[in-house]
Amino acid sequence: MNNSVRFVFVLFQSTQDQRRRAWDIVIDNTQKNRGYGAAANVGIKKALDDGAEWVVVCNQDIFLTKKDIEKLNKTLHDSEPGILGPEVGSFDKKRWSTKQTVGGPIDYISGSCMAIHNDVFKKIGFFYEPYFMYYEDADFSVRAKKSGFPLHHIELPEFLHKNNVSNEKTWYLARNHLLFVLRQAPWSIKLHELFRLPKTLYEYWR
Repeated sequence: MNNSVRFVFVLFQSTQDQRRRAWDIVIDNTQKNRGYGAAANVGIKKALDDGAEWVVVCNQDIFLTKKDIEKLNKTLHDSEPGILGPEVGSFDKKRWSTKQTVGGPIDYISGSCMAIHNDVFKKIGFFYEPYFMYYEDADFSVRAKKSGFPLHHIELPEFLHKNNVSNEKTWYLARNHLLFVLRQAPWSIKLHELFRLPKTLYEYWR
């Protein structure tokens, strides 16, 4: 294992196959579920203490082949400090909700597989933990861009990410979108969401 690149896997009620696919630094969040960002921060700090130059934070429901890992390691070795990942997205112009995109401007790197240079942590800190899950990647990306770090898409040909949909996920997406807007969005977006709040609450209640 190249210690200049360390992988952090956050697990929660994982399957045997998911545990088998995780290696390097594994943070099991099952017994004490502190949220994705908080669990990732534990692993990130361990990686940095071990001297990592790059930390790759990964979901348990991704698939990385040996070829993907080799390409990712090589790319990171040749890259300037910043954030890279195979899944990227942009913000809706009216509401600053997140949407995955291919091509065009990159507003955030998905936390499903997020490679972060140690200079970024030194300058802006770690994931904002009150999100618990969802939007911590968008928040981190915005803070990094504001501090002058680039965001880059890296295409990993065999990378897969299985997105699960649940009522809990829908609730956290709605809640955290509002928290994200409050923390990071321009005032025009904040005002738009304030006036839209009754409609937003009705949509998610329905």
